[in-house]
Amino acid sequence: MGRSDYPKDVPLREVYVIAKHCHGGVILGFKQFQAKAGVWKHGTKEEKVIPKGKSVPFPSPWNQLEAGILFGLKLPLLIFRESDVCGGIFDIGTAEVFVHSIPAAIPTAGKKEELKEVFLKWYAEVSRHYYSY
Repeated sequence: MGRSDYPKDVPLREVYVIAKHCHGGVILGFKQFQAKAGVWKHGTKEEKVIPKGKSVPFPSPWNQLEAGILFGLKLPLLIFRESDVCGGIFDIGTAEVFVHSIPAAIPTAGKKEELKEVFLKWYAEVSRHYYSY
């Protein structure tokens, strides 16, 4: 959904309404924000400071909301993320789906074949959902 598709009052409801008419979803985790300083889990045993000279990329928070809605509707998901994007749906093993890396602009022949298999598997799941609807 593009920003212009969101209604002014309740965009989350609109995402849900549109998702109810879908039979599958694709989540693309592109870097939307970079943090050059910060602390993860401040005040806990797992506290971790972003090292100097390093930055942490974050995807759009809408990725998490849309993925959650689609997952809750039991729709087949296909998830891609840019390198270093993590958290929520982009963490490996978070959902019952494999999180794929966004391929290079010009993928190798082997990578093209691998992507074809990924899309065919997802397409089969979407088709199964569609025809059981």
